[in-house]
Amino acid sequence: MRGRPSPSLRTFPYYLPYSNEAFGGTSRTHTQLTDSNVDWGQDLARLGDRLADKYPGEPVWLVYEGRGEPTYYGINARHPLTVPADQVHGLIVVSTTCLRLQTCIPAGTDIPTGPRRLQELLDSSTHIDTVGHAILIYRR
Repeated sequence: MRGRPSPSLRTFPYYLPYSNEAFGGTSRTHTQLTDSNVDWGQDLARLGDRLADKYPGEPVWLVYEGRGEPTYYGINARHPLTVPADQVHGLIVVSTTCLRLQTCIPAGTDIPTGPRRLQELLDSSTHIDTVGHAILIYRR
């Protein structure tokens, strides 16, 4: 019998953030689950490749919390909450885990206002790309 492949096969090679379609499917896993259920840093290498291939030379602002070291993958970035919002221009790259957790707020940033400032930056940006299912890229 021929038909569409099973949902778990369609997620290849992004198995970690897989979730059943009843919960919105793999592309929506980050809205239901967070942390190691979605992101173990598995997309950092893909992000490094994507930035080099599609966005070479563009300024990168990274909001990421994980064990992987972004610079190992050629990702040279600053955190957008370490400067005033009017200085953040270029690509804002956000791990979906950071959309729900306050652990991605850099030291020295006011914890209660950090997530709000990040959301304001994203609201004033355009979502342009997704890497795997764990990293979103915006242009501001």
